[in-house]
Amino acid sequence: MNVGRFVAGLSVCISLLALAPAAGAQPIRTGVFDPAKFPKAATQQTAFDQVQATGSTFVRLSLYWRSIAPQDRPSGFDAENPASSGYYWNWFDDQVRLALARGLEPIAEIVFAPRWASAGDANGIVRPEPAEFGRFARAAAIRYSGTYVPSPGAAPLPRIRFWQAWGEPNRDYFLLPQYEGGRIVSALRYRSMLYAFAAGVHGVHESNRVVAGGLAPLGKKGKPAPLAFMRQLLCVTRSEGRSCDLRVRPVPVDIWSHHPYTSGGPTHHALGRDDVAIGDLPEMRALLRKAIRLGHIRSHGPVPFWVTEFSWDTRPPDPQGLASWLHARWTSEALYRMWRSGVSLVIWYRIQDEPLSQSMAQSGFFTTQGAAKRSLKAFRFPLVAFRRPGAVYVWGRTPYSLTGRVAVEAKVGRAWRQLAVLRAGSDGVFRQTLRTRVRASAVRGRLLGAPDLTLPFSLTPVPDRFVNPFGCGGVIPC
Repeated sequence: MNVGRFVAGLSVCISLLALAPAAGAQPIRTGVFDPAKFPKAATQQTAFDQVQATGSTFVRLSLYWRSIAPQDRPSGFDAENPASSGYYWNWFDDQVRLALARGLEPIAEIVFAPRWASAGDANGIVRPEPAEFGRFARAAAIRYSGTYVPSPGAAPLPRIRFWQAWGEPNRDYFLLPQYEGGRIVSALRYRSMLYAFAAGVHGVHESNRVVAGGLAPLGKKGKPAPLAFMRQLLCVTRSEGRSCDLRVRPVPVDIWSHHPYTSGGPTHHALGRDDVAIGDLPEMRALLRKAIRLGHIRSHGPVPFWVTEFSWDTRPPDPQGLASWLHARWTSEALYRMWRSGVSLVIWYRIQDEPLSQSMAQSGFFTTQGAAKRSLKAFRFPLVAFRRPGAVYVWGRTPYSLTGRVAVEAKVGRAWRQLAVLRAGSDGVFRQTLRTRVRASAVRGRLLGAPDLTLPFSLTPVPDRFVNPFGCGGVIPC
């Protein structure tokens, strides 16, 4: 037990009790995904600068297969050769360079096939050809292998290590068909796509990592719920049994990801039995572990659990979004709740708002004019605090997940008083239960030796409430 310092004028005794986290000592790193701002030359420089300001170390980039490859396959086209005539990579090269120049690790998500690899579908979502998906994945992994020179005299392109296979494959706007004869055939198609995708990216670098899943959170008519999709994909039943045997050819999954958009706060549970909001993430993790125990997953080491897309809208500009104070509080607490559920990376959806009349995406950390929102600080340097009997539990993570010392301060009346100095480990996470008789109203953290200060986190609980995470805007009336 470490005895803390006495605060002037207060009869305070603080003891620090180490707390073992429910999900182990995994880190909680962060990133951003903005498919509107990242690809556009007019906005991308500012967008990547803004991502850097969030304290993130990752960025998710959409590599649209149909935009790189020719829509009509030329004669003699070699799909595995990134230099083959018909490929056009320059627009994606720029994003990769900009990300890595700011210390951001890219996750390349390959999605949307060209017509000739998708049953003639111009949208690229109808029965994508697994073999062609794998060939394109190999070409992309070669180009971003760290040694590929795009033109004579040019510098080699940077390396991408993380490759996400498709996005939200349990949605009919990403993959068709979803059902045939009552079966979730999208899961079977996706499994075949994963086999080919993994062979492509691992064949270039064994240390490349395949990110699978990226599932939408709710089941709807014609759209499978995520746990139902997972069970079909991984041949797992609700009980301990298996619906088929994949031990001969396990599904290649180095990292599993999900998109837990939540119609409520950070402890909210989805209504559907097989739906997965933030409060249901432990169920998804348990199903993943079950598939691993059955031998139905092949991976390169332990399988991390990631959230590769998630957010809430703010009010303003969205009249149905969250007020700025609640958006900031839920942002910090969501990171904590996901960490407790075993999530080690969280990707936020959108860095900057779009005009309300044009888009429903009002979840950025910056307004359309570029002003920072309150929740930027909550995402950059999250801290939560909860009352315990005779104590306060504090959890947080430093910007960029760096080690450091954090002074924890309590608000007593109108004054802030230091309670303790906690050390953030190599993963940037700090947490402790502080025994104290102080009746504080809020807690905050100060990173020593740096200007970073967390937002105050009120010790008064905020009840859960219903909220549409996307609010309104664009085609959704307000």
